[in-house]
Amino acid sequence: MLNKPKTTLIALFFAALTLISCMSRSVKYLSRPLPPNTGVAVIVDASNRVKNVIMARFLARGFAVKAVNASDFYTMDNVFDIRDFKKISYLEREHNLLSLEKTFDNLYKMHYYNFEVNKAEVLAEMRNKWNVQYLVLLELKPFARTSWGRAIDLRTNDLIWIENYPTSFIDNTEKIVDKFIDSMTGKK
Repeated sequence: MLNKPKTTLIALFFAALTLISCMSRSVKYLSRPLPPNTGVAVIVDASNRVKNVIMARFLARGFAVKAVNASDFYTMDNVFDIRDFKKISYLEREHNLLSLEKTFDNLYKMHYYNFEVNKAEVLAEMRNKWNVQYLVLLELKPFARTSWGRAIDLRTNDLIWIENYPTSFIDNTEKIVDKFIDSMTGKK
């Protein structure tokens, strides 16, 4: 029979091994590679310095990169102001709660369906007005976390590339972006 310190040590070893294997799992899917010299819009939530590095890497690989900020898609027309409800008055006290619940329920539905319509309109506008064939979404994470990327074909709105990449100690922004570009173009 094993003594307690050996059993604890073995359990810690397997727990660490399991944790490391879960942290280092990468996911990759590519239905068709992005062709070079196509128009792409790259959206990433990062500082301007990092955005410039990312855009430079795409430009160096021959992509026609369009300057797009995610904040450009959010307008005040999409926001309902709660002050609008101050104008609503009800005559009967016992129906106040029921009417208010219906009002908020309708407000939620209008916002939800309006969001989906706005998203479709923005994607169509990118494709038609800006001559963008692919939308690339990236999120870059520091060491020991997972960076991810997605590419959407704007003609069909199909998701054509997905990748989760666990960043290592030696990875920097350039290496991660180059790996993503190689992956989405089918080179690796």
